[in-house]
Amino acid sequence: MKTAILIIFAFVPLLYPAYGQAVEAELSVRVEQEVLPARAGGTAFAVVDIQIPPGKHIYGNPKGPGTGKPTTVTLDQSPGISLAGARFLPPEKYTAEGEKNFVWIYTGHTRVLVPLEIEGNVIPGDRPVRLMLNTLLCDEKSCMPRTAELALTVRVLPAGSLIPEYPKAEIAKFSVIPGNPAASAHTRSADKVSAGIKFTARYISSGSISGLLQAILFALLAGFLLNFMPCVLPVVSLKVMSLVRHSGEERKVLVRLGLLFSLGILTIFFLLALLALVLGYNWGELFQKRWFLISMIALVFALALSMFGLFSLNIPRFASRLSQERANPYLDSYIKGLLATLLATPCSGPFLGGTLAWSFTQPPAILFAIFISVGAGMAMPYLVLTAFPRLTRFIPRPGNWTVDFERIMAFLLIATDIYLINILTNDMVVPTLSFLGFVSLGLWIYGRFGAITETTVRRIAAFIGLVLIVLGGCLFSFNVVHRGDDAGVTIQSRAFSLEELQKNRDRGRISVVKFTADWCPNCTLVEKTSLYTRKVIDALEARGADLMVADITREHKEAQGLLSELGSRSIPFLAVFPAGEEFDKPYCLRDIYSEDDVLAALDAAARTGK
Repeated sequence: MKTAILIIFAFVPLLYPAYGQAVEAELSVRVEQEVLPARAGGTAFAVVDIQIPPGKHIYGNPKGPGTGKPTTVTLDQSPGISLAGARFLPPEKYTAEGEKNFVWIYTGHTRVLVPLEIEGNVIPGDRPVRLMLNTLLCDEKSCMPRTAELALTVRVLPAGSLIPEYPKAEIAKFSVIPGNPAASAHTRSADKVSAGIKFTARYISSGSISGLLQAILFALLAGFLLNFMPCVLPVVSLKVMSLVRHSGEERKVLVRLGLLFSLGILTIFFLLALLALVLGYNWGELFQKRWFLISMIALVFALALSMFGLFSLNIPRFASRLSQERANPYLDSYIKGLLATLLATPCSGPFLGGTLAWSFTQPPAILFAIFISVGAGMAMPYLVLTAFPRLTRFIPRPGNWTVDFERIMAFLLIATDIYLINILTNDMVVPTLSFLGFVSLGLWIYGRFGAITETTVRRIAAFIGLVLIVLGGCLFSFNVVHRGDDAGVTIQSRAFSLEELQKNRDRGRISVVKFTADWCPNCTLVEKTSLYTRKVIDALEARGADLMVADITREHKEAQGLLSELGSRSIPFLAVFPAGEEFDKPYCLRDIYSEDDVLAALDAAARTGK
């Protein structure tokens, strides 16, 4: 059960990867020509037009050495049609304040050329095609992920049909070509800074490796030094304290503890070598994966709560002599070995970079040998302590001070979590903090009602409660709190004003005014679940309704005056103004309204305005 509890909240994000897609209303994305003629065996050229709001930018592809995410265009499965590789216009060079490295960006307006190759055996006729554009929409302070789904039709004509060729001069304008998107992930290569230029690095202190023996020695030393990196220190310090607590045990018990901790270390290094060989992952690259990063944040947070005494991962022992122990030291040693190594991956140290870089140029067997050597070097101190238990006499004997030591280590783990949270994109910080709140609630319930002294029924119930709270918290945090996940939202909206409201009345257009504020959590919830849904958006577009946002995050006299006149002093609040004579009698929804309520208000306004 102990392992299950540790893993359950750490890997819930892995089980729920549906962070969704979204398109901010300000970002306008369309295809310039919705029907593309092409011969069987030929190529059709789609052009994606992107209008970027003032003060914001999206990244180029490639994005450059700085932080960001390249803009991509992908093709949904379409039999007989394949994407030959999107081409981009030349971007601008940009260095954000506080950043050392530059990125390539687009501002204002840009276009993407999307060549679509048609197989020669495709039967003539209209073929529906869906393109997906993924990008980050950024300003000087934050970025939000954006996704646009674009529908078009490829009209396939028989081979030999006469159709206008796409101008070569126009194709030449799209001179930026990313790496081949069809290349297998198994043979990834590093992004090139500039095509056509081959760079040769000159290191001030080379530490060059001349052979396998030297590489193994450097790897052992690099692994040993990882124990002193700030990412790993809290966990390894606790392992040393664990050895101190068991220093009175038989030597074979200490040896097992050391071996299991070392096995945990080697397990992760074996997996890292496998990822490097099969997927081309670099050292620390796992922390670029959002699901992995959130899982590690949750795991470190749970360990910190355990050290603060919020809960204990106690399980019954099977042997009578060991039943007096408060925890299973063997399982504890293995788990701490896993965790210490995972926390080490964002850190680097002396000798590590050059050694790993050399290993990536070698055959698979040597690459595995180097990674395992780094793991062995990291495990070396614990193997020495367990093989020679007398060395533990140099460490103070267990006592009340060890409790204080654990608390200090808990604070260091919280500091580690703060560092890891800082790696997240801005839009994921609040959802992750929300998820950690659910994790702490679930673990408190387990610690309160699932202790070893409780009955089996209560312990099982506490464990089930933990699972449900963590799963529910993950769903809520990354599906509701995460504001960038309004899948399929492409409806345009604009800022509210009484003048524009009256103009819509005169034009015979329905107006929908959404009253909201950044400090209103219920607004976020109800907008996501009841307003920004596919049914409501389709209804708004079908009726030509104008969606206006009355943002009262800060004082907005017009909006607050209208809200008061409509008889409300609170938000969420939605007002649907019909066109025509009954414009002054809007249909209003207050507090937690539903999708059906919005659809009913739109239907009523449409009938009234006739």
